[in-house]
Amino acid sequence: MRNTIILTIVLFIAVIGASIYYFSDLHGEKKEVLRPLTFLPRETFLISTFHNDATTDNIFKDFEIFEALVGKAEMSQWKVWKDKLLRNTILQPYVNDADMYVSFHPEKEKIVSLITVPTAETIAPETLAALMEETAKTFKISEKDSLGARIYQFDKGVKDSIFHVVYHKNIFFASYSDSLIYKVIDNKQPKLGKKAIDYFVENNSRNSPLSVYFVHEQINAISTQLLRKKPGSFLQLFDSLGGQSAWNLNFKNDALILSGESETDKDLTHYLETFSHQAKTTQRLFNYFPENTASYLSFAVSNSGRFEADLKTMFERRGEWEKLSASFQDLERRSGMSMENDIRGIFGNEFAVLEQSNQTSIGFITLNDSSALSKNIDKIASEVGDSIFRFDYANIPYALFGDPLKSFSRPYFVRLGNTIALANSMSLLQNLRQDWRRENLLINTLGFKNFEKIQGNEANITYFQRTRTSATLLNNLLKPAFSRNFQNEDDFGYQDFYSWSAQISGNNGDFLSSIYAIYKSKNALGATPDWTYEFDNRPITAPWVFEHSDTSQFILIQEQDHRVHGIHPSGKKLWSAVFHGRVVGDAQQLADRSIVLVTDRNQLYRFDTHGNGFPGFSLHLSDEPTYTPTIAELDGQQLILIPAGKKLLVHAVDGKKVGDWEALTLAGKILFDVKVRDNFVYLGTDNGHFYKLDAKGNVISEETLDGSFFRSPIAVVDGENKSSAIVALDTTSTLVTIRFDQNPTKRKIGAWGNRALISLDGERTQTAKRLIAIAEKKLFVTGLPDGNPIFEYTFTQSVTDRPQIFKNTTFGDLIGISSRENTLLYLFDEKGNVIDGFPIEALPQFYFGKIDYNSATYLLCVRRDKKLYAFKN
Repeated sequence: MRNTIILTIVLFIAVIGASIYYFSDLHGEKKEVLRPLTFLPRETFLISTFHNDATTDNIFKDFEIFEALVGKAEMSQWKVWKDKLLRNTILQPYVNDADMYVSFHPEKEKIVSLITVPTAETIAPETLAALMEETAKTFKISEKDSLGARIYQFDKGVKDSIFHVVYHKNIFFASYSDSLIYKVIDNKQPKLGKKAIDYFVENNSRNSPLSVYFVHEQINAISTQLLRKKPGSFLQLFDSLGGQSAWNLNFKNDALILSGESETDKDLTHYLETFSHQAKTTQRLFNYFPENTASYLSFAVSNSGRFEADLKTMFERRGEWEKLSASFQDLERRSGMSMENDIRGIFGNEFAVLEQSNQTSIGFITLNDSSALSKNIDKIASEVGDSIFRFDYANIPYALFGDPLKSFSRPYFVRLGNTIALANSMSLLQNLRQDWRRENLLINTLGFKNFEKIQGNEANITYFQRTRTSATLLNNLLKPAFSRNFQNEDDFGYQDFYSWSAQISGNNGDFLSSIYAIYKSKNALGATPDWTYEFDNRPITAPWVFEHSDTSQFILIQEQDHRVHGIHPSGKKLWSAVFHGRVVGDAQQLADRSIVLVTDRNQLYRFDTHGNGFPGFSLHLSDEPTYTPTIAELDGQQLILIPAGKKLLVHAVDGKKVGDWEALTLAGKILFDVKVRDNFVYLGTDNGHFYKLDAKGNVISEETLDGSFFRSPIAVVDGENKSSAIVALDTTSTLVTIRFDQNPTKRKIGAWGNRALISLDGERTQTAKRLIAIAEKKLFVTGLPDGNPIFEYTFTQSVTDRPQIFKNTTFGDLIGISSRENTLLYLFDEKGNVIDGFPIEALPQFYFGKIDYNSATYLLCVRRDKKLYAFKN
């Protein structure tokens, strides 16, 4: 597991470099870029350079990532130096046309920074003296001469915070380290190489607010500086790589993204060079990785022929080919299987190695021809039990794919879908297979879903590390000073980074490269609630938001002991009362603001916004309600129509029974709620009987679909000649339209199976526009009444909760999906886009919209701690 830290260290330093950007306020064209870099010591870990415009402070002042990395105390100091030095009116004319650099260098048990600011013209001694005199109003200033230069020391009166500044060769160099200043102005000290500087100058982008430069040979020095122990095998892939990288910043408030180009020494004894002539391609192996993955290194080949040729060249130049070739011949002699003609064709173009939180490693290889593997597996491997095999010959994975799989000399392997997993022990594969069957996978975690949205999966090489699953290891590997910073959540925010990653793709002999640091922003939706409300038991309904008075609204929700809570939009308790039974369907509000709901104990409730029941309520019903009541006006009277299995119970809003509705004989159980439109009542039953009733409960029309079965709600749509029609979906995914005055029409719109979960987004008295179907892992949204598809979406786990509809939000009409298996909430707009900030980790059934008349949009959801959370969007 030492491997997990290596690239993290490089990324860690890179992001620290980016954070000093906030310190600047400079503007200028590309000018004298090369000269300031020539003074930097050879042991420069990283360089960042930037220019500025008038919007810089506004962009970066709320960028939490910078403060999380640099630390609150350090950021505070930088702001002081920025305001008192760089913003000083005396200095401004000399630096406004300059680029600024911040570089990082090793020093004992820490890493120190150097700020480099060239001036447009020479500053006269008297002007410099005036600057020092002006600055002395804030700092105690002393000075000394060394190596022919005058070094100024700015003392703010805080321990270890003396800032050393020298003006040398028309360049300001500033650092908290005086020894680093001496290295800069000492011509005898080794400096940064010319080849690296030329590459940085060539790749400097004036279109990016910040660029980062990195010399690859510093990887070993960085690991030595930060680690207590020798790094692991992942580092060997980057060891002695040679060359350098130049990256530019892409701004995002919940991620730091650096992308650019890398060149190497093009030494084909180095494994990564075998990818330099590849091109980015889709990587899919991460779909197989278990949830406890701490880090992984994944590879995808776009040109198999070129990769195989370059891999052979690498083996030859290392002096390994002769031995490998002899083993291939031995394998062919024994098994009759040729490595080149038979075995290589079995396997695909993706492979990976991951490390788990328990410090174990697993390899993965895709299959190109699974039937060929099944046919020939007994020629190259032996079954050791439980459908797990072991290669009979050594170094097959290494010969096929090179260094990443070298540690799997004669591994055990098991097939998972179109992939085999490799390990050096059977138990690892048994556990992996169990995770696979239970869908206990990395892709089902909230953090990885957010990571995927930012990074994507097009590359040749991807390195990924999760902070949470690697935190203990990182603490143990880092030297004490760095470990303390990593753990210090008061001053730093390293624990708030979900992951660190890098992607590399071949580019005609060189590479395209990107670095990603995904941050769990405290301002992100679902991170910091405006308030929480705690229950004694788990809530069992979605939160509903209703009017409370002319000036405010309130939230209604029921918990497991059947207690119903009224909650103020501020999160304060208004009232609570125990109801008899669990709420069936949804609660609804009448025009007078009273609330109507039914429970599974045959109770009908009507109560005011203070929780007080109306006279005559609660009311015992003759039968158990089966879904949400429909409240509508029929013949001028407001009625409550309650589905109750094969009966339709109808009461006036005062609780009295109306007419003889219970005499209505239905041939099956009512499908969910009933619809009311134009003084008619529409309903359907599970066995294919559909009814149009008048305002007295008399059957006006009935349509029977023999042999059809239904498990989904009905909807009312506009028919011909201003008439209304019922649409319903049967258990064969056939959309049926019942017009009553002509034969029903049927249209097959899917193959979703009879367990599909269906919602329709029309209100009970309005026309439905969309049908939303969940079939295991897939979401299908279809237009009504035409049945034309609108969009689809595939989840990583089966969804077992019916879709929710949120009408008339600031984002339009939205579809809410709750994934119970991995406790994730999704929200889709009308075009099928996931609303920014989602998915969110919470239990099924939630609310999204305003919670008061003039409030912002909120997400109301419940988590495993039995609290209602209010997150402002």
